[in-house]
Amino acid sequence: MGLPGGLFGFEGDGWRANPLGDVCPAVMPRPGLGCHLPISCFPPGDVAGPVQQLADVPITEEDLLRLVGQGKTLPGTQRRVFDALVAASKSGALWFHEISRSGLRLSHFLAQCCIESSSFQKLDEGFVFSTLAGLLATHGRYLTEEQAKSFLPEDQKTRHDAIKLKAGEPKTPEEKKALEQALADSDVAEKRKPQELANTVYANRNGNGGVESGDGWTYRGRGLIQLTGRGNYREAGKALDLPLEAQPQLVSKDAEIALKTAAWFWTRHKLNDHADMDDALKVSQAINLGPNAAGGKGKPNHLKERQERTETAKAIWGDWALR
Repeated sequence: MGLPGGLFGFEGDGWRANPLGDVCPAVMPRPGLGCHLPISCFPPGDVAGPVQQLADVPITEEDLLRLVGQGKTLPGTQRRVFDALVAASKSGALWFHEISRSGLRLSHFLAQCCIESSSFQKLDEGFVFSTLAGLLATHGRYLTEEQAKSFLPEDQKTRHDAIKLKAGEPKTPEEKKALEQALADSDVAEKRKPQELANTVYANRNGNGGVESGDGWTYRGRGLIQLTGRGNYREAGKALDLPLEAQPQLVSKDAEIALKTAAWFWTRHKLNDHADMDDALKVSQAINLGPNAAGGKGKPNHLKERQERTETAKAIWGDWALR
């Protein structure tokens, strides 16, 4: 079961809850790092030697606005995400993942989250593409050009005119009813295109079943680092003690859970190692192409934007040394 007292608390990772409600390591930090636990982690009289107060790189709303290049926070999703990030910073929650131990790690983490969530405004992957080039750039590894064309949206009037032309002028009530049904069916099929696209490109990947299973749409990307695939929802849910496989929508509906899953993915795949080397390419590859793609030849989507946003983040938080 999950641990109380903070945003994070994983079983089996050496964390325990104390009577004061804090979540603390059950073991001391690695030799040479010293102790960075809050005083409250220790009952009175139980403090052996000097204890340093937990010190994380701070996250403020003002700094987040600098990262996204805005003058004020937008209502809705961005407001909820900013509040979750600031709260996590104040509580030391991200400390459990050792992300906010250094400005460099935090810069890479927040820059990637920013790109993945469209400046913290969107926590649900979209599957509506207006151009063939855009669709192929994103999902071209899993679609032929002909398949991709079939998923592009069509203007309703254009579709309806084509159906009417093919059917001809209805002469009987039955023909009129059949034409109306054909037009309605066309509208339904158009609305289902995003679902069918997701089911196609994510079929038989990351723990998903085939196209007919519907897993691609059900377990599409959500959160600050787009958690994708039934297997990842299952694994993250188990680690976070959350019913994510049964209720995947929680990752996009709850900003705190969106942050939890992003930090879980980051830590699960050791992305701090790439961040410590200031390697935005490897971080981007791991997030966009898959953890095993880091260091390969694959080019992530929006690589330039990811690298530029990382530089912006470093200008804000990069001076905070590893602590």
